Amino acid sequence: MRRNVRGWRAGVCVAIATALGAVGLATAGGGAASAADEGVTDKTITLGYIYPATGVAASISQNGIKGFEARIARQNAQGGVNGRTIKYEAVDDASSGANLTAAQDLVQNRHVFAVVNQSPFAFLSYRWLLDHGVPMIGAGSDGTYYQQKGNENVLSSGGNALVFGDLIYDTTARAMKLAGAKKIAALAYGAATSSVASAKAFMNYAVPGVGLDPVYTNTSLDFGSSDVGPPVLGIKNSGADSVYLPMAAATNIAVTQGLQQSGVDMKASVLATGYGQDFLDSPAAQGFPSSALFVDGYKPVELKTPETKKFQADLKKYSKFTGVPDFGVYNGYILADLTIKGLAAAGKTPTRQGFIDGVHGVGMYDQAGLGCQPVDVSLEGRGKPPKTTCGWFLQVKDGRFVPFPKNGKPITGKLTGTPEALASAAAGTTATTTTAAPAAP
Repeated sequence: MRRNVRGWRAGVCVAIATALGAVGLATAGGGAASAADEGVTDKTITLGYIYPATGVAASISQNGIKGFEARIARQNAQGGVNGRTIKYEAVDDASSGANLTAAQDLVQNRHVFAVVNQSPFAFLSYRWLLDHGVPMIGAGSDGTYYQQKGNENVLSSGGNALVFGDLIYDTTARAMKLAGAKKIAALAYGAATSSVASAKAFMNYAVPGVGLDPVYTNTSLDFGSSDVGPPVLGIKNSGADSVYLPMAAATNIAVTQGLQQSGVDMKASVLATGYGQDFLDSPAAQGFPSSALFVDGYKPVELKTPETKKFQADLKKYSKFTGVPDFGVYNGYILADLTIKGLAAAGKTPTRQGFIDGVHGVGMYDQAGLGCQPVDVSLEGRGKPPKTTCGWFLQVKDGRFVPFPKNGKPITGKLTGTPEALASAAAGTTATTTTAAPAAP
């Protein structure tokens, strides 16, 4: 059950995260305070859900509601959690500073138990929610704060697998090398700190680390822009044969098409977002270069595993969604799944602190069976990223996505970065860093 409210408008768009895991104040008190039981009745428990249905980040997660509602609906069909039906209030933050006012409204006026924040602007709300003892759960890709000391009540479905600007996994660089790349370019949004951090770390550590040549970096693009003539020309003049695009789908697609139209023979254009049915249904899919590689940090539905079949069956049955789920749909489903696990662990008399403890108690989390490898969501795992990660890459051929390489196996990458950052990761002290936003693998 949900009520969808759109039209929240406020502020100017500021730094936000765009890419995957492709692939980071005092804590609330226990359940004694009455506020800890907000949103709970004998028969229901009510959550808040924030996502960018409109605005510049819509191409990233506007479909997140489909995945979220499908997983919640399946749980309710099975009797809910500990005898309670899960309800939720959904709000569009319009890809803006309205994320904060949305969170405040959900807590103060709609009295939700916790806030699931599936927006790149979640970083604007976490501190207010912490100060008011309200748990927030997000994908973990919009800022470093998930992993920082004192923010243990901010929960992440990405766990410890999301790394920071001076650390990055070389998975994408390895995929480029496999595609025959030699000279690499990278683009990023100037106003999005995680996009910039991802591009810079990629070029500084991942690219040279696998024996490729970083030749062009441009981190000054306008967020969401499809006016990409200057960076396309920069890539062409640099002699790059591959490009890394940790930005929103609209921009990633525009750059890839621009290079194709300019006659640049690319070995690999890696799009951090764009995989999904929306792209296949768009005019851009017609004649899109096979050198374009779409990142999917979760199991692509093209693999037809038991987990992806269950995922698609839930989407079709409970949210009427068919076709290829995108980044937003995957994350919405996974966020709902982890939230349900936390609620179940909170017991028959749930408190907010019990929910927080329940999520941390999951430990190694398989991301609803869709992850390439489990991520650690425990308190003990904070600041200790795994030494390796993996992800899938897909091409578009004959109007459908096909895995790259053809065997459908994920590509595994290793953690790389400065010696100091790697030492901190090994020691488990990266949770205290405040230097940069998370980077995509």
